[in-house]
Amino acid sequence: MIRIAFSTFLLITALVSTPVHSRSDVTKFEGVQERCVQVGKIEFGPKARWSNCSVVKGRWFATYDIVDLFQVQYCLGKGDGACDQKAFLVFANRAYTPKAKVILQRIDPGEAEYDDPLLVETKFGDILTLAARFPDGSVTKSYYRWKSGRWIPVEARGWLRELSKQLPKGVSAKGNVWPDADTMRVQVPISGESGASGAMADVELALAKDRFIVRKVQLESKLQ
Repeated sequence: MIRIAFSTFLLITALVSTPVHSRSDVTKFEGVQERCVQVGKIEFGPKARWSNCSVVKGRWFATYDIVDLFQVQYCLGKGDGACDQKAFLVFANRAYTPKAKVILQRIDPGEAEYDDPLLVETKFGDILTLAARFPDGSVTKSYYRWKSGRWIPVEARGWLRELSKQLPKGVSAKGNVWPDADTMRVQVPISGESGASGAMADVELALAKDRFIVRKVQLESKLQ
């Protein structure tokens, strides 16, 4: 398994629609890292949902052949200087061409802070992770697998229900935990019926039918 964030990433030349899609997903490439553009669910102006938009961060993060990928983060507001919501967009541009296409997009509450996208090569395929962090310490992540020339969303919560069936009787998982696509593992806090805690389950994951599944569970310590 090779970590390939911010390096060459296997991306064939077919570009795909964003999972969040309503408006055109193609725009001029020039300035796409410095200015907001109205693509997908992004619409701003006097009569739009958001009156203004500003770019929080824009940068290249991967290339394959002559296709470059860029992350762009937007602050979407109502004119008071605050971010009502944040948006994370991934644009693709074929070198020396004037157009860019948004291929992935997510919208979150305004207090969200985004991690840089993580691209990893695994035996299950190439996986992209987008993560948003919030002031209360919580995290939400979305995962995508490159398959048949397009990004396929990977379901990332059902494995917790699967895990609960494999834990000893009276033991349950707790906490807001997400898979690590780099290692295909996750550390899960567990607790007992009496409220005993302090133990962790080391969960090995796999991918099947575009969802994470539990492959192996090992309890690392006893409940206290």
